[in-house]
Amino acid sequence: MLQEFLENLNIKQKKIAVGVSGGADSLGAVLMCAEELKQLGYQIIALTVDHKLRPTSSKEAAFVHQIMRQNNIEHFTLVWQGEKPQTGIEEAARAARYDLLENWCQKNGIQYLITAHHLCDQAETFFMRLLRGSGLDGLCGMKEISPYKSLFILRPFLKTHPETFKAFLTARHIHWIEDESNSDEKLLRVKMRKFLPILEEKTGITVLKIANTMERLQTSRTYFEHKIDSLIANNFKSFKNKAFSCPLAFFLSLQTELQYRLLAYLLKKVAKTPYQPESEKIFFLMSKLKRPDFKSATLNHCKIKSTGGFLWIVPENVLKPANAQKCWKTYLERHPNYKKHKIPFEVKYILLERED
Repeated sequence: MLQEFLENLNIKQKKIAVGVSGGADSLGAVLMCAEELKQLGYQIIALTVDHKLRPTSSKEAAFVHQIMRQNNIEHFTLVWQGEKPQTGIEEAARAARYDLLENWCQKNGIQYLITAHHLCDQAETFFMRLLRGSGLDGLCGMKEISPYKSLFILRPFLKTHPETFKAFLTARHIHWIEDESNSDEKLLRVKMRKFLPILEEKTGITVLKIANTMERLQTSRTYFEHKIDSLIANNFKSFKNKAFSCPLAFFLSLQTELQYRLLAYLLKKVAKTPYQPESEKIFFLMSKLKRPDFKSATLNHCKIKSTGGFLWIVPENVLKPANAQKCWKTYLERHPNYKKHKIPFEVKYILLERED
């Protein structure tokens, strides 16, 4: 299964990291990876993040290290240092976990990280996003592969039921740690997890049926992604891939969904953030763009401007080069086509940047 998954995604690198805690899901996943892929020449490296959020976290990391050593799997523990936030700890811990993993992988020449996200995780995600009023992209759930900074997150187990991991470990007489947070009903994901068996019992809607529906939704998302790529390639001007512009009239002529997706994509790309802005904020920006008196707005560390009949999306903070005015005059002598356009100073500074 794993070999076919990697081949379908054309992944050729033989050194792959796997995120692992002491829970059954990730413990089963890393051992499955080692069992199937090692014999095919892959090097599997297990990475554990110790958040230091529970008194037992270091003990749990040591437990994982022992299991990995017994199974001849290279293992490293990454520690979240420093003070922890008082609010939003769940989201902060998630961000810290992926940052630690990405940073370690980058330093060690690894492009791919496998996670143990499974069938029930996908179904839980569907209902959590439904509760939050998500649109198509949110209801599609997690992708099999998605970028995170310099890293690619791989999810080969999205069609795997979590009981499969437990059966795998039990057959090999390997114990796992039950995460205390899995029984904390104050957490939305735990509420959803306990709701799914009731939903199946009362309606016959299984997690597999939910996942299959999400897979069909992903086909629609893929169509829109190709459409957005085409629109940007044919109608937007890119400035070193750091800023973008198009005729404002063209943008406003587009269907609402396409406007939304273009802004979401470009705001994420220009800001170089892992996630796009909240949908409500994007729709509010769209309403402002329709006003005849619109001049500028900021969102997601970007400036959105209307200048010279063009819509511009530029970084909020751009380094001003020394002698910018003189340098720009010299630049125009070499690129006279820019004399015809009223260009925001942020784009001028981007054009004047020296290439590394």
